[in-house]
Amino acid sequence: MDFLYLLFVGGMFFMMFRRGGCCGGGDSHSGNSHSGHHNSEHGHIEHDEANNMHYSDKFKQIEMVTDPECGIHVNPDTSIKQKLDGETYYFCSETCRGNFVRKYQSNNKTA
Repeated sequence: MDFLYLLFVGGMFFMMFRRGGCCGGGDSHSGNSHSGHHNSEHGHIEHDEANNMHYSDKFKQIEMVTDPECGIHVNPDTSIKQKLDGETYYFCSETCRGNFVRKYQSNNKTA
């Protein structure tokens, strides 16, 4: 029984990695079609078969910032921004921005 399990696991490992992973590694000559293949299905962006770029070449590293109200990490380019006393704060939502501004203003009135 253990032999059959090891044979099965080894076979699955071989099938997954023989062509570079779940999608065949992005080689346009591998015969794998990506029609209907969406980003969310495998947790990575699609291969660009038109110019044969591998999907790992397309990842752009983004420096994330923390929403001071809820602590979530947000992209500073796409987040909601608020400038207070010369400092820019970044928020995940209008609700977090509003709560933070109210707290900030009440703290600065009492100080």
